[in-house]
Amino acid sequence: MILKIHITLFLALLYNLYIGKKEIFFIAYMFIIMHELAHMIVAILLKVDIEEITLLPFGATAKYSGKMNLCKEFFIALAGPLASLLFAFIYHNDTYFKVNLLILVFNLIPIYPLDGGRMLKVLLTCVLGKKLGVKINNLLNKIAIIFLITFAFYMAFQYKNYSFLLINLYVLKIYKEERQKDRILSIINYLQINK
Repeated sequence: MILKIHITLFLALLYNLYIGKKEIFFIAYMFIIMHELAHMIVAILLKVDIEEITLLPFGATAKYSGKMNLCKEFFIALAGPLASLLFAFIYHNDTYFKVNLLILVFNLIPIYPLDGGRMLKVLLTCVLGKKLGVKINNLLNKIAIIFLITFAFYMAFQYKNYSFLLINLYVLKIYKEERQKDRILSIINYLQINK
């Protein structure tokens, strides 16, 4: 397993040092890592190999080797939000509770590849079939992204809070990257089927 640290993590750290929010950044990042570890522990329990982990400013991404069935994908995605919910109630500290609740709510946003988006994609694929499920999931993702970006701009202009805007631009970036990966995998699968 390879561990990578994305350059944006250092930039986020420098930004939080500059604005004087280093303590809350470290608290939030500690719980974000614990959230991500829950995903990885469940992946290991389900015998899914983790090839690579990349630490990012708002979490981590894990690259799994081989194909993963929908059931495993659902439970791996569910593990992080359940861990955040558990941490929110285990620690009797107002800051820890709010941080974990924020991590929980953010990760349940139905945008792929966030946990909520992954679980929604699995559920829609199981109920509606792969083709229709993915199509409806993509539509719901786009609606959620438009809503979030609009809200982020409102927060930036109304309250001079640019953090939410930066987070949403980052989510949009990883959404586009995941869609690109899905397209490439679809083309590869199509070519293999039609050999």
